[in-house]
Amino acid sequence: PAFTQTGAGLISAVTRRVPVVLTFLPHGYPKVFGRCGVASFVADLPSYHIPAFLGYVAAYAEFFGAILLIAGLLTRLDAFLLACTMAVAVAVVQLPDAMNYVPAAGSRFFVAMKGIEMPLALFAAAGALVPLGAGRFSHRSSPRLESRAPASRRWRGGRQGTRDVQCAPAI
Repeated sequence: PAFTQTGAGLISAVTRRVPVVLTFLPHGYPKVFGRCGVASFVADLPSYHIPAFLGYVAAYAEFFGAILLIAGLLTRLDAFLLACTMAVAVAVVQLPDAMNYVPAAGSRFFVAMKGIEMPLALFAAAGALVPLGAGRFSHRSSPRLESRAPASRRWRGGRQGTRDVQCAPAI
């Protein structure tokens, strides 16, 4: 997108990724390297009717996905996995728990929103990275000489002014 080429777009690309990483990294670390490791995190998931293998995916996505996200590697895949993790956290874990503890004088909507505000915000932040990607300050966007000019305009051969007409343009 043209927005990512401007100065504001460059700053925006970094400020989209950094808060997501700073939030997921400390949440993923104890799930992966905690007292009993991933197994203790996964052991709680059957009570929510979530398959155990998804617990491994969620734990590793929160820690290793956050590390890859800050480097700008596999940004869209990492953001998709983190957004899916937060969607499950909102819909399956946090929302039912919040609805069970509604005070008699409380509004169900506001109690539910208070219970899901953090995972919902993380879902939105990670979900925004899926279509937008890492931006310019990432490992993938390191400068390459070959990628600056389209294939049809690159000069080949020993003499200037001659084009390599045998190469088909890249599609």
